[in-house]
Amino acid sequence: MDQVSTPLSSRIRHGLHPDFREVAAQLHRDFDLRTGAEVVDRVLDEVAARFADARVRTFLPLLVHRYASSDLRSVTIAPSGAVQGRAGASGVASQASSVS
Repeated sequence: MDQVSTPLSSRIRHGLHPDFREVAAQLHRDFDLRTGAEVVDRVLDEVAARFADARVRTFLPLLVHRYASSDLRSVTIAPSGAVQGRAGASGVASQASSVS
């Protein structure tokens, strides 16, 4: 496995499941240029927090990837460089606007 060179927040680095590292790396590859690394990390933290009390953890990487990808697809960067998102995208749109 390749070493992840993207910044990961403490919740993802020490997250619920070791496979989150690969999920985070994939999401960073897919969305860093579009939304920025900070937004990707924030979305990962939010999505992972939804499953903090999950009893069955087998499919957590799959679920986190699916929900985070969906949320990140709803976030776009405007031509001015400001991050914009669809309202209701798990709070990402309102929080992402402060990142630029």
